[in-house]
Amino acid sequence: MSANSDDILVIDTIEVVYDNVIAALHDVSLTVPRGSIVALLGGNGAGKSTTLKSVSTMLAAERGKVTKGTITYDGTPVKNQGPAEMVGLGMVQVLEGRRCFGHLTVEENIIAGAYSRKLSKSEIRNDLEKIYAYFKRLKERRKSQAGFTSGGEQQMIAVARAMMAKPKMLLLDEPSMGLAPQLVAEIFNIVKELNEKEGVSILLAEQNTNVALRNADYGYIIETGHVMLHGTAESLLTDDKVKELYLGISKEGRKNFRDVLRAESA
Repeated sequence: MSANSDDILVIDTIEVVYDNVIAALHDVSLTVPRGSIVALLGGNGAGKSTTLKSVSTMLAAERGKVTKGTITYDGTPVKNQGPAEMVGLGMVQVLEGRRCFGHLTVEENIIAGAYSRKLSKSEIRNDLEKIYAYFKRLKERRKSQAGFTSGGEQQMIAVARAMMAKPKMLLLDEPSMGLAPQLVAEIFNIVKELNEKEGVSILLAEQNTNVALRNADYGYIIETGHVMLHGTAESLLTDDKVKELYLGISKEGRKNFRDVLRAESA
């Protein structure tokens, strides 16, 4: 797989190992075209978070490392950088589980995202108002302590905080987790709007296949550290294998992709 200027992210046949023993990813390859939303889909433990942390260089904190393959972000090989350096290059990850500073206000949480930019007070105020134009619910709660906001509001805080860093690319890890359908729809509408109006490229890891593909341009299905299937979001939504695995139950009961592919090749 070769990089070109139209791709902001290229992951080429990477392998990831934890504790020098446990192989979590095997020959995973994917690309994110500049300005697009790409969904990385799979169940719990499939390797989605590991893939995102490989890109943001957060693996070292969990005793993991990329042992084979290459990652190229915006034309720069990702190898020895740290997370702070990646933020400086315009790559920001929103971790699974929201991770707000509960003792700070909503607004203080959001402002924390601009720490690396060294902005003046007037510049922070201008950027805040721009963020609040997308996150109207947060503007209403700006003085509330973040720890007392709802799960959906905390997810919005996490995304808004990431946007204050002025990213070229966002890595979103399970933004729908534990949220009611109405809040999931609201958050994905905001994500789509940020992509379209701010030009932010997005790699989105999700278990909610239906909502992810309805908001993405392209998708990859990952299972036990392998990419099993990929295609346009529209084609995956209508794919019988995807429907059987993620959107329904087969006559024989729940299957995984290995079962489905094995049956087809038999």
